[in-house]
Amino acid sequence: MSVQTGSSPPGGPASRRLADRALHRAGRLFSEPNPIWIRELKQAARLARTPIVLLVFTMLMTLLMASLGGIVSTDIAPAKTGVILFQVFFSLAYFVVTLVGPAVAANSIASEREGRTWEAVLLTGIPPGEIARGKFLAAYTAIAMYVVMLAPVGALPFLFGGITAMEVVIAFLFLFLIALLSVAFGLAISSKMASLRVAILVTLLLAFPLSSCLFMAGGMGLSYAAHQAWPEVPDGPPIWLPVAYQRAPLGLEYALFLVLLPIAAIVVPAWFLYQVTVANLTSESDDRSSGLKTWFVVSSPVLAAAAAVPAFSVGPGERLAAIVAGLCAFLSFLTFCVFLFAGDPIGPSRRVEVHWARGRASRLRRFLGPGVMRSAALLLAVGALAIAALWGAGVSRLVAGAPAVSPEVATRQLEYFAVYALAFYVFLVGLGAFLRARTASPMVARVLLLTLLFAIAVGPWIVAAIAGLIAEHGAGEGALVIAAPSPFYAFLMMSRADQSDPGALVLGGYLAAAGWAAAGLGLLAAARTRCAALIARRDAALAETDALLAQEDAAALAAEQVARERAAAAEKAAAAHAAATGRTGPGDAADSVA
Repeated sequence: MSVQTGSSPPGGPASRRLADRALHRAGRLFSEPNPIWIRELKQAARLARTPIVLLVFTMLMTLLMASLGGIVSTDIAPAKTGVILFQVFFSLAYFVVTLVGPAVAANSIASEREGRTWEAVLLTGIPPGEIARGKFLAAYTAIAMYVVMLAPVGALPFLFGGITAMEVVIAFLFLFLIALLSVAFGLAISSKMASLRVAILVTLLLAFPLSSCLFMAGGMGLSYAAHQAWPEVPDGPPIWLPVAYQRAPLGLEYALFLVLLPIAAIVVPAWFLYQVTVANLTSESDDRSSGLKTWFVVSSPVLAAAAAVPAFSVGPGERLAAIVAGLCAFLSFLTFCVFLFAGDPIGPSRRVEVHWARGRASRLRRFLGPGVMRSAALLLAVGALAIAALWGAGVSRLVAGAPAVSPEVATRQLEYFAVYALAFYVFLVGLGAFLRARTASPMVARVLLLTLLFAIAVGPWIVAAIAGLIAEHGAGEGALVIAAPSPFYAFLMMSRADQSDPGALVLGGYLAAAGWAAAGLGLLAAARTRCAALIARRDAALAETDALLAQEDAAALAAEQVARERAAAAEKAAAAHAAATGRTGPGDAADSVA
């Protein structure tokens, strides 16, 4: 029982089963809420300006919508007025959520560091993950208050007609989901910054273009796609897409495109931003990689499945383009992950190894831990399997029929693209591991990787263009072979798939792909040798330090033993002297006094 609170500590789950542990954690959410969240809520409740700001904001939005409704309703039918007000209100609410949410979240961790209170938070012993969850819940609660205060205003379009109550409810649900992603974005930036002003400035500079692009692509762009799939959904100006949830017919496409894919589009980046926040809050000597690698392992199959969805939803004539587009999108994700894990340390620290030993960590947990070669092996295994799976799924769809070209030609085009993409990905993973093993800073490794990747992608085309200008007339096609080292050369190979004899262009592409694969494996071997040497050197230095400390401890123990023996000898001598003095008797003492 605690002396301070007078309560007993919470017990653990009933067993180690997954269901019991989940029930135990769910029960603790209600019985023991996050302390950081509770502290933030108490601080916000003491601010007198919070309800005033919410009231003024709600009144201004109400006056704006009422004025717009009065102006529009004079010339347009009420049903059309309701649709316009619906689109305008939720578009404004979207920008409020995507701009205010990251700004509020950016104020959380950076303000602690600037106010010199971050050390006090760390001294409480709360794990970084729990701190991140508490800060997230606090910022999400703040932005959710804005959305809740706007709920009465959002019901005004429903009164004019043209919009159902369910569409308004779904639109508000989307606002809450978008707020989740925006708060996670601001929190990830705030966890990296030490200054509050810099954190807010960087967050707003990034949030504004990202929210605008998402608004145009996810609003107007998806409205056209939804209209093509379901003619009941209007296209064009209705850019707030939740109307599709009410008007589209239920079915497999409804569950896939309107339920599963949106959930993945929200959960995957939000989970990534959360893991980035936890990694930024974790000490450099601790495990900062397991969370991000777990996210990569889980997200890769999900995103690969999402990349394969268009191939199963478009017509036969558009399948090849959909498959290649899905592969390109997934390769972009893999490239991003190569840059992400280029920041991994060379190997696990002594602290991490001690935690593994004490916790009897499994091989999987150790494999997902810090380490350049662990990251390279994970990237290579997961990425190669996903690319091969997308390739196989694409071939199965192309064999079913492609009226634009014959199935054999389409399959050959996909083969050219997939083989080159897989080989270049092996090289990219090897290059990232090699640069990280040879540089002391992750930032330097990433900058070098980006520079080399840009030079490889663009440089061969510049050389090919110069060679084509210098070569005689008719030798221009042969000069294009010089561009074979560029990863974009795969598209040129696809254009020659309809020929019975592809010639030097395709042969040059295959040779370049083989060269990239061999170079990638060689770079991986060199990185492995370099990492093993660095780890051996570190272990030797630590062993030498341990030996010196052991010698110092032994010398200290020997000195303490000598001091103890001397003290025992002195005590024995004093006792002997006292005994000898006591044997003189009282008569001797009297004589000495006389």
